Amino acid sequence: MTSRSSPLIFIALLLLFAGLGRPQLHCQDSKAPDKVDAVSAQTEFLRAAEAEQKKGTYIFYTQSFIDKENQKAIYRGSIYGALKSVELHGCSLKVGIEIVDKFSGFVGKKPTGDLADSQQYSFSLTLTTDVAKTLSLVEARPIQLSSSTRSVCAEKPSCAFTWLAIQATGPSIKESRITNEAVDFNGRADRFLIPVSSADAGHQLIGLIQNFANASCKSSTAPIK
Repeated sequence: MTSRSSPLIFIALLLLFAGLGRPQLHCQDSKAPDKVDAVSAQTEFLRAAEAEQKKGTYIFYTQSFIDKENQKAIYRGSIYGALKSVELHGCSLKVGIEIVDKFSGFVGKKPTGDLADSQQYSFSLTLTTDVAKTLSLVEARPIQLSSSTRSVCAEKPSCAFTWLAIQATGPSIKESRITNEAVDFNGRADRFLIPVSSADAGHQLIGLIQNFANASCKSSTAPIK
């Protein structure tokens, strides 16, 4: 009697231990995709941002206007805009951009020689899913080509850059601006613009930032101090 029941008990114990083992394995597997998705989303975003840093965008222009000294100014030049740096620490995002205006011409009858103005911007914010939802593309002229300068751009009549716009709730973005190597602004903002090389590149960045925020960041949080 005992010899016949032993195999049945052994089989029952095997089934019991196998059944107990399955939930643990299933639980471990269910966590893995979330971790992989968050890491992959961050890697893909940073890779695309690095590729965009190597491109930038240009506008070539001519200008003719009356300056502050009531003299006629005529310039020919180019404006370069680019994403220069992206740092991501958790959901703390820091972005650097550069705008460089190179030009020459005449003021009155006097030649100006070759001139250049450069602006370096730095923006820091806490990325959230709410902020990520605001991302959009806008077409706008750089401030160097305001309507008062009567600028004309042959290759691009609008004289506009394509910008990736990031909007925050209230002045929660830290912004600093360096113009020609001198700091001329250091404060808070509720919006900033990143020049992108094309609309396709901008849409790609928007999608990747949103993927990362959805995988890793909260819906709202306190502003960076």
